Amino acid sequence: MKTHILIFFLSIFLVSCKNTEDKRQGAKNSTIELSMDSNANLLLLDSTINALSIGVYKDGKTYINHYGELDKGKGNKPTDETIYEIGSVSKIFAGTLVAQAVVEGKLNLEDDIRKYLKEDFPNLEYQEKSIRIKHLITHTSRLPKFLPKTITEIVENPTDSLVFKIYEIEKNYSKEKFLTDLHTVVLDTIPGTKDGYSSADTELVAHILENIYNKSYNELLQEKIAIKLRLKNTGTVLPKSHQHNLANGYIKNNTLAPSMINTLWGAGGGMITTMPDLMKYVEFQLNKENEVATKSHQVVFQNGDFRIGYYWPIRFDESYGTYYSHHGGAFGIQNYLFIFPEKDMGISVILNQNLNSKTYNKLIKVAVGIMEDLK
Repeated sequence: MKTHILIFFLSIFLVSCKNTEDKRQGAKNSTIELSMDSNANLLLLDSTINALSIGVYKDGKTYINHYGELDKGKGNKPTDETIYEIGSVSKIFAGTLVAQAVVEGKLNLEDDIRKYLKEDFPNLEYQEKSIRIKHLITHTSRLPKFLPKTITEIVENPTDSLVFKIYEIEKNYSKEKFLTDLHTVVLDTIPGTKDGYSSADTELVAHILENIYNKSYNELLQEKIAIKLRLKNTGTVLPKSHQHNLANGYIKNNTLAPSMINTLWGAGGGMITTMPDLMKYVEFQLNKENEVATKSHQVVFQNGDFRIGYYWPIRFDESYGTYYSHHGGAFGIQNYLFIFPEKDMGISVILNQNLNSKTYNKLIKVAVGIMEDLK
């Protein structure tokens, strides 16, 4: 009798193992994962690339794969626990928080931004036309690309030591100095008439949100986004207990780049996250029933073919319809995030290299390769 029972349970165990293996094999052989593998392997033929992580969300399912080694010769392949700096992709999280504030009735896009500032800024207008919230979230405020302005000068005249120069400036900067420098800004035209990409406007948005809610920007990220979406490793503050998971980033000649320094709010480019967290954020962005997500996709400014929502550049493709995408670059990391609502699909690609336009083009090539495979 005991022998029959043992055989019965053993057979169940073997069937269970086979089913599990079949599921794994099926996942590996899916069109999506095959596309991720083939496009990643093509990229890794380039000796300047260390590692990459790819995430795809499609029709309610998430696919994540990691490739290469974060540090050459160490065999340390990225994992789901690898924490990446996402640079300017941070801006769309700020856009989500602004959309949330609008939904809650905390602010209006037509509001003069000085309504939410605790100091007087008579300089934040041009010909009596003031900067409004909508101008900050569409990069039409005419604020400088960066504060302090010396960073803008370095970026516009790049050298191999660019990231180290910026690092030295930022480590001695502060929120107080930012607001002091804001008093010196002179607008060159009426806000809302001309776009000009700016991280300074996004940092100012974070300051405004703090004043509205009386909470730190990172607390707002946690309360309004991370906790709701169950994002375990997303924010502007890296806990000491997770520092070992932060991916090193590299620049030209595989030179180790410094990590970003969040002496400001982090809204313009100081966030960290993991690929699983990004995919949950993608799922949220694709939820057509979510008022905050859909509002953040609304066109707020348009000039010819250029359209932008709440920090989301809005584009159109005949094969994919209207889509949203944002690029981000930290000192030694670059990433690109795409949202295709009509296809219920999102793609994220992250490299721990920042070779300027070369890395940008490689990111695009991987993302487009996957998009073409999934047509």
